Amino acid sequence: MTEPVHPDARVLVVDDEGSIVRLLTRALEDAGYTSIVGFTDPVAALAYTRNNTSDLIVLDINMPGMSGYDFLNDLSQHLNEDTFLPVLMVSGLPEAETRLRALKAGAVNFLSKPIDLDVFIAHVHSLLETRYMSLRLYEVRGVLEELVRRRTAQLQQAHVEILDRLARVAEYRDDATGQHTDRVGHVCSQLARELGLPQETVTLIGRTSPLHDLGKVAIPDVVLLKRGAFDDAEREAMRKHSALGAKLLSGGTSELVQMAEEIALYHHERWDGTGYPSGLQADEIPLTARIVAVADAFDALTHERPYKEAWSVSAALQEIERERGGQFDPRVVDALITLHHEKRLNLPEDKDHGY
Repeated sequence: MTEPVHPDARVLVVDDEGSIVRLLTRALEDAGYTSIVGFTDPVAALAYTRNNTSDLIVLDINMPGMSGYDFLNDLSQHLNEDTFLPVLMVSGLPEAETRLRALKAGAVNFLSKPIDLDVFIAHVHSLLETRYMSLRLYEVRGVLEELVRRRTAQLQQAHVEILDRLARVAEYRDDATGQHTDRVGHVCSQLARELGLPQETVTLIGRTSPLHDLGKVAIPDVVLLKRGAFDDAEREAMRKHSALGAKLLSGGTSELVQMAEEIALYHHERWDGTGYPSGLQADEIPLTARIVAVADAFDALTHERPYKEAWSVSAALQEIERERGGQFDPRVVDALITLHHEKRLNLPEDKDHGY
């Protein structure tokens, strides 16, 4: 069994069946975790969370006195809005009836009883890695704010470097190479320049667009890395990454962080108004997000993902052109087509992909 990356992580197990609490506690201890607290009374467990910090909560749904949904609702009201605390919900109820509700209630992942302990421990490893990654992100965000306040040229460069590392943290979840963020940033700069935007904006969008999927750090691996189509619950969970990414970047005072927040929040809006999270339409969508939408789609289509094979460049361009005026801003699509026809998309993979 894989050794835990964070053996001192504080895990709270809440289930009204003492045998389940003992089973999961023993599995966690056998896996190397050393700080586990178990409760059979959800009310007492909730009181415990008031004065004690947890890194992961394993929570039953159907409990007397307080359901797992009620527990989560009460817990969320007392957490700092910037806190990412992963909750793994478990239940013996039919999955179809509970999975979507659990995700809507704030759970990050869901397991059905009887619990496969190997699968359980794999989920624990993944969720705790995400928890600690989130904590590091918030630490870095604090550093960013300090850098902005001090306003020196040297610190501004450090600011840019930290943004780049933030982008790579997000990309690590589903592309360990980090090349997707580099390619999207490059294409966004090219599109912004082709659209006649000022050089300062061209530079800014090149630096901030790689952060468009920052919110993926909080999306469960079972969803993010799934091969094949999402079901309704998984699709809804995946869509949360836009708002989560914007939340991680919110409150920034620099133009860099503010643009990154804007892109993270709106890059899945559609020109025809059927996108998410706000259903904005046409010019209501910030131009930066409209540019990223095209660049991100182009790169996603032309490279392999867990759920699809890579498309040829010609097929990808045909698909993007088909969505001109539907999913995408017509002007941005035209700019991409022009860049391709004039052979000015000088990406590292040009030879392999036939640019």
